[in-house]
Amino acid sequence: MRDLTPSVKPGLADLFRLAGQLERDREQPVAVLRERDRAIARECSADTDQGRLLQWLDRVSPPAAGSHRLLSEAAAATMARALALIAGFAAMAGFLLGSDRALVNVFLLLAVFVLAQLLLSLLSAVMMWRTVRGHVPMSLPLHPGRWIVSRSLPDQRYLREAQPVLRMLFLRYGQELGALFTLAAILAFVVLPALGEFSFVWGSTFNPGTPLVQTVMDTLAWPWADLLPAATVPPEVLASSRIHPALINLDQANIESMRGWWPFLSLCLLVYALLPRLLLWAVSKVLSRRLLARSFRQYPGAELVLARMQAPLVRTRGEADTPAAPTQTPVARAAPTVTGTDERLLVVNYGNALGTDSPQQFEELVMLDAGHIVAIGSASERDDVSRLQALPVKRFDRVLLLVKGWEPPMAELRDLLTALATVPRCTVLLVPLPGRATPHRKVEDWRTFARSLPFASVDVQLLNRVEN
Repeated sequence: MRDLTPSVKPGLADLFRLAGQLERDREQPVAVLRERDRAIARECSADTDQGRLLQWLDRVSPPAAGSHRLLSEAAAATMARALALIAGFAAMAGFLLGSDRALVNVFLLLAVFVLAQLLLSLLSAVMMWRTVRGHVPMSLPLHPGRWIVSRSLPDQRYLREAQPVLRMLFLRYGQELGALFTLAAILAFVVLPALGEFSFVWGSTFNPGTPLVQTVMDTLAWPWADLLPAATVPPEVLASSRIHPALINLDQANIESMRGWWPFLSLCLLVYALLPRLLLWAVSKVLSRRLLARSFRQYPGAELVLARMQAPLVRTRGEADTPAAPTQTPVARAAPTVTGTDERLLVVNYGNALGTDSPQQFEELVMLDAGHIVAIGSASERDDVSRLQALPVKRFDRVLLLVKGWEPPMAELRDLLTALATVPRCTVLLVPLPGRATPHRKVEDWRTFARSLPFASVDVQLLNRVEN
């Protein structure tokens, strides 16, 4: 079991290990899981939910020692960084060396290496903001990220719960690779003009006037104009470097004058192309770590592990238990799995799934107040929709949906839950018949149904009755 310090954070591999272990735990009897997790809790030294989950995971599913895949995340990232550096240097070198008569078009250089990078940075910032707010960015069916994810995840079922983390991870690497690409391009822009004879001209088929171009260049140079006046474009340089007069009057004086663009273009590359990438990379690095840690703690089913490790016993003392258990100092308790005082939790009882049972008859609902349950499915669909729409939906961050596990899912339920689509997370709890277990085929039906629900994160769990 690892010795955890506050700086230790879960990684993406830990998230996948947790998902796999929770999937395997569904096939185990509840009594076995309870005894196992109690034993681990007595040896756990962590004082946070994240630390307890990490130590629990290392105990029940330790990382495979000595298993190194050829294309691990670190190896793939290193290869991508090297390719980004090579591509950036080659792109700028090809652009400069491919210029006719060593005359570099300023407009084309700004469009390819500055404007395009700036637009990509703005797009990444919008996607990052939407990801943090819980929205799902649009992506094309042929998006390369889909191909990478489909061949990188251990199991496609993990994608639904880990997709915010994966999106932020792709954004983080995207900014890093974009910054390396731009840095290599700037290096080529410094090295090649120092070794060769390059001049800069401007012109376009739209034939912009000299005053308009001067205004645009002065606007671009405004952030550094006072500090570095040499990195601006003087009117005489602009006038002498227009493409048609430049092609006619190529004396040495004009060539030297046209090279006056170089400081201005270098600052444009640094300020408008590289700096936004570096800022977004730093922000995405912090956000991806926080999002990964939060997804690890809140992964569907992790709260049951913490409840078994930390919640008070619900069985009688007459049961056979570990002899040393009563004398052990209990681990500091976190909040129960479900509490009636949690204002961010919405509990929906569909079709009177609980029947005559009370929430206290189930382990997962033992601390739930029956007065905090919203009942739907027994009245008309219009009344149910009105009841759900009247709720302060923006206040909730999780829905607990109680359904009859022995009955098939209904399309009507999916339509009703559309009113709660802004809630980020939903847990479908299958209520069993008294004295009978929920059939496996029914559980699979509900899991298939859950994938179509309008929530960012959905999982299906079985309710377990309290043993007396």
